[in-house]
Amino acid sequence: MRVGGTKPAFGSEAAVFVVAIIGVAALVAVFAFVPSGTAPTVSTSPTVTAAHQGLSSFESYSQLQQYIAANAKSAQQYSRWGFGFGGVGPIGLPIAFGMTTTTLTEAATTSTVSSTVVPSVSNSPSYTGTNVQVQGVDELDRVKTDGTHLFVSTHDSVALINAYPPNSTALLSTLTFPNDQVLGLESVQNRLMVIVQTGSWTAIELLLYDTTSLASPALMQNVTIAGTFVGARMAEGFVYVVIQQPSYAFDSQGNATAAMPVVSQGGVQSEMTPSSVYYTNNTAQISFYTMISSISMSTGKESVVSVLTGPSATIYVSTSNIYVAYTNYLDLYDVDGVPGNAWSEGVITPDMVMQSQNSTVLRTAYSNGTVTVAEAGVVPGTVLNQFSMDEYNGYFRIATSRFATINGVATTSDDVYVLDQNMEQVSALTNIAPGENIYAVRFSGDVGYVVTYQQIDPLFVISFKNITKPVILSSLKVTGYSDYLYPLAGGYLLGVGKESVPASDGNFSYYLGLKISLFKVYENGSSVQVAKLDIGDRGTDSPVLSDHLAFTYDPTRNITVIPLTLYVVSGNQTYEGGIPAFGNPVWQGVYIIRVNSTGLTVLGKVSQYPVGQNFGDYPNDSLSIDRSVIIGDYLYTISQSEVIVSSMGSSFPTVATVQLPP
Repeated sequence: MRVGGTKPAFGSEAAVFVVAIIGVAALVAVFAFVPSGTAPTVSTSPTVTAAHQGLSSFESYSQLQQYIAANAKSAQQYSRWGFGFGGVGPIGLPIAFGMTTTTLTEAATTSTVSSTVVPSVSNSPSYTGTNVQVQGVDELDRVKTDGTHLFVSTHDSVALINAYPPNSTALLSTLTFPNDQVLGLESVQNRLMVIVQTGSWTAIELLLYDTTSLASPALMQNVTIAGTFVGARMAEGFVYVVIQQPSYAFDSQGNATAAMPVVSQGGVQSEMTPSSVYYTNNTAQISFYTMISSISMSTGKESVVSVLTGPSATIYVSTSNIYVAYTNYLDLYDVDGVPGNAWSEGVITPDMVMQSQNSTVLRTAYSNGTVTVAEAGVVPGTVLNQFSMDEYNGYFRIATSRFATINGVATTSDDVYVLDQNMEQVSALTNIAPGENIYAVRFSGDVGYVVTYQQIDPLFVISFKNITKPVILSSLKVTGYSDYLYPLAGGYLLGVGKESVPASDGNFSYYLGLKISLFKVYENGSSVQVAKLDIGDRGTDSPVLSDHLAFTYDPTRNITVIPLTLYVVSGNQTYEGGIPAFGNPVWQGVYIIRVNSTGLTVLGKVSQYPVGQNFGDYPNDSLSIDRSVIIGDYLYTISQSEVIVSSMGSSFPTVATVQLPP
């Protein structure tokens, strides 16, 4: 248990599921802690086995409509009881959905273990790119660079900046999107894509600009897709976007009315063909059309498929497949067999609660812009984030957490499953850390790392050399925990998380300041914490803990750049009962840290707050640095208000500043 810890941020695509999760947690609490005779007790665990689920497409519009109408009863009951699945939902989406196409690559930048540095082209210096999960698959981010220019998005604008050399640094032009929110950018030579959520939260716009003239970028294409954003990746010269549209709404009598997926091209609106709309045999999960669209950045070629799913929260993209994972919400039955009536009748059983701890994973293959719906499967438990999933040698690996009953005690457990391309289980490691929660996962080649935590941090090292029989090689226990793991060459692993201290009167810990850990994993699987760097007191935080895109690593210099807010405790202040005191915010910026085989050394710090005024005196969030880029011998730190260029010298002096548009 973490007291006051940092938690992963919910995206808009997951918001619809939050209430249901709370409901599940409440039910589990009842089963786990209410005295016998008052409520049922959990006596059996769900079957901890992944399973193929199967996919089919529709043959006619009437079949699609009838299927939705027949299977929307579960969500209809949830809507009546405040769960808000389908229909208008929490963000007020209308029934009419559409995609307008009027047209629009970028090479990959980093990998799980290799350099984040992009080699120099022509006379340009080397530079760090976006910190992505998979080599060959770029990720949407608010900052992009080509080694000479910076493209920086704020909430509703994008600045095009001449960045290198620093003596020519200048704001060249600005793109503004009043009343909308910029979700992120992709860039390639003479092209810039801006992905925007409309102010009404009803559609996503993909805007492609010709940046041959950075002073006057020209809009080439505008693709608008109704719905809410789930995720996007760039590979093979195509952008792949996952967006969700509700599949039905409710009429005034509370009956579900199917909404057809609609595509509009060139101003001409048409319904998607039934054969391009897929469904699984999980009939309770039909509240959304998960639209997977590909758009060529060079030709504008577009394709789109749709799958009826539950609310999607997490995507993982390999070099050939797009995996979409969503948690299966409660499917409670009364004696009449109608899902949802348990809420009105009060009939709840342990099996019903356990049923909610499954996740459906949809696999779609892609190649040169063609997206093909391939397979679907179900795994027990839920995933933490995209790093909980991975593809290796044609196999899909996924780490999950679930409610479980172990030795007659209701608790939680963590598992790792290996599935083949048919989403059939090949192997599994179950009950890795009973009673603990997964805080970080990273797969790298034939090795996987899983961090679990309750009072102390076990770093599990798992071998997948025999894919049919993964084994835990070691379990290293250290204080605190890591939220983000970054593999380095030579068997080293960098962890970013929090230090902690166990409570004296309970099975939990109090978190302290930020902790940077350097681990060494040997060929036999044993591991050791080579060094750790503690920064600040209780309250010190970093966006890296919930956003890996905030992390920068330069292997040519063996340095990492970590943005953070520093909290410091004054004197010997403590809370009652020995609880560690929260510090006061005194500074915000980045730490530049050298990483070598023997330790971690702070080389310098850069802040954008005015000299003589610390963070506590000048709490202006627009100056909080959350991104950094290294180009040649210069560090570029980016906030919502400005870009500061610092020389990579001993004191990191400022050599240039660019103000971003307000």
